[in-house]
Amino acid sequence: MASDDFEMATADAPAGAPRRLIRRALERVDSYYRERFELLPIGPLLYLGLERHEGAACPLYDGTRLETGGWIGRLHFNNAQAANLQASSRLQAGVRFARLLRDSLNELADRARHDARMREVAVYEGITWLREHGAAVGFEAQPLPSGFRRWLLGAHFRLLIWTFAPAARAAAMADVVPSRFRITRQALIHNFGVRDTRRRVRPGTT
Repeated sequence: MASDDFEMATADAPAGAPRRLIRRALERVDSYYRERFELLPIGPLLYLGLERHEGAACPLYDGTRLETGGWIGRLHFNNAQAANLQASSRLQAGVRFARLLRDSLNELADRARHDARMREVAVYEGITWLREHGAAVGFEAQPLPSGFRRWLLGAHFRLLIWTFAPAARAAAMADVVPSRFRITRQALIHNFGVRDTRRRVRPGTT
């Protein structure tokens, strides 16, 4: 998953008082949400929650079968960490974001294989504003159906972009389409299960 649309805040794009106030409020909401639902940090950029599938049993895109009552991993971005990336250009910010995301997915694959709590998780999914992509590394992405929930999430994501990424272009704000990204346990381990031996990129470094 890349991040052409996620423009990071840079040193030459200071946030005004309203943006700082809203950012603090959103960070508190994020903190409460993580504690309330006991989200686990996964690498530098993701949080994970575990939920039971309450719908009917269904086949997933690669043949994996999600049973009623089966485990689903819900993925959430660490918005504050993403916004704290230091970059001198949109391209550099996107590259750093993508590397940190891959680090997080590598760790998720490692836990999916070795953590007893996660061995029975059939699929991991998250809803984000990033454009549909990721098929080459095992992701399935679909826009949410039109309706109130999609509109509400779109407004929420625009607020996140405005608050945490003040360098964002107007086009990025207008192009927000909430989409669900899914990757099965099998695809996750196949595509991210072998840890990259190259140097990991830490937030704020090249």
